Amino acid sequence: MSLRRGCALALLALALPAGAAAQGLRDLAFAWAQGDFRAPLVCVIDGASRQALRRVRIYPAPRGALPSIRLTFYDLEAPPGTACSGVASREEPNVIGNLVLTFEGRSQPDTGEVDFRNALRRDGGFRFRIESGRLRVGPAGAPAASLASSDYAGGSARVLVAPPGSDAARRLAGFGSDRQLQLELEAPGAPSLAFDLVELPPR
Repeated sequence: MSLRRGCALALLALALPAGAAAQGLRDLAFAWAQGDFRAPLVCVIDGASRQALRRVRIYPAPRGALPSIRLTFYDLEAPPGTACSGVASREEPNVIGNLVLTFEGRSQPDTGEVDFRNALRRDGGFRFRIESGRLRVGPAGAPAASLASSDYAGGSARVLVAPPGSDAARRLAGFGSDRQLQLELEAPGAPSLAFDLVELPPR
């Protein structure tokens, strides 16, 4: 059994969203992915390394829109000249903007709970289509208005559980949260992006 599959099995009892009865796979996947997350960073400011957190929020799209969820990246607001890296020592850009995510595939209310459990067990998470949206991506310490804007429409967003014992889980272990995910974004002609995400416990 793979590490990712073992993780999915271990989390099934906790993963099913509240109020899951009579919902299809699409709605359950939307509910499961939602949260107010942080992506850990290490930024060098005035020659000193400091821990920082990128805010990434996944939440319901406005009513009246296509069935969808919205993914928002917030400005790091780093001082000029700041350089940031992830806890995996990879250089991290500033990312700002919103994407609208939809779910493609079978979604029947009568089998929604079973479909959800099977998909999470099999894949360790869910793939969403990026219906629309642009992101500004560039150096952490550059002015937000100067960052290049890329269209992510037609791409994909994968939201996955960070398997216990994996590098991602070890990187996130110090944050005291069981909600540890990985987010991967790909789209033609746009920068590929990947983030470790943790949903911090309420204060």
